[in-house]
Amino acid sequence: MDIEEISQILYKEQNQKLKAIQADFYLEAEKYLRQLEEDIGKINNSRSPEFKMLHDEHEGALSALETIFMKRIGKVITMATFQSHADKPIAKDIEKLLPVEKRLYDLVLQGIETAKIELLGPILYPDSEKIAIWPEIERGRQISASVREEKETGKKIPRTAAGNETGKGPDKNDINEEYVVVRMLKDLPTFTGADGRNYTVSAEEVVVLPQLNAAGLIKRNAAKMIAGQEKAGKD
Repeated sequence: MDIEEISQILYKEQNQKLKAIQADFYLEAEKYLRQLEEDIGKINNSRSPEFKMLHDEHEGALSALETIFMKRIGKVITMATFQSHADKPIAKDIEKLLPVEKRLYDLVLQGIETAKIELLGPILYPDSEKIAIWPEIERGRQISASVREEKETGKKIPRTAAGNETGKGPDKNDINEEYVVVRMLKDLPTFTGADGRNYTVSAEEVVVLPQLNAAGLIKRNAAKMIAGQEKAGKD
């Protein structure tokens, strides 16, 4: 990869329509920038024409990459926004998204739907029992921490869709000030908690939930804190 290839991608992204780019575009761009930095470091005279040329190329490439990123992200958000109020799939450029861009698309779509339930739901569907369950950023942090631990220790950490070996929620050793015990008042669809685990709960079931999720459910009269937990939740 070189500055010319990056410039060509930038030129194509000026168009409102999303363009397909190679899956390893950003990885190759990183290698190119690291090589430029290495070449710059070998030049002793920072006033030399060669230093200035490489420095300008490095800065130009960085600026172009940031612009490419922002333009593509803007298109991803626009695609998700249009899709959010459509009755059937309308996005024609999904296959052109990089894997990370596709995850962002899904998160934006889910976020818009959740906001609609929370803000417009009581107005449009007053008798509906739908509850807004926000996708938690903490899930990504938990997964990243697990991956990092695996790399550092070389030990594979078992993970299921629920985030642990049992799939039933946090283990007893995990229950601390970040979790509370609640009794469910309603059946809920499976949702992802702030700890990255998936929870499937039913009315009258007593479960251990992250404080953040429990507070939201209690506020919406979907759960009730077990007696004796109120003080623990405040400490």
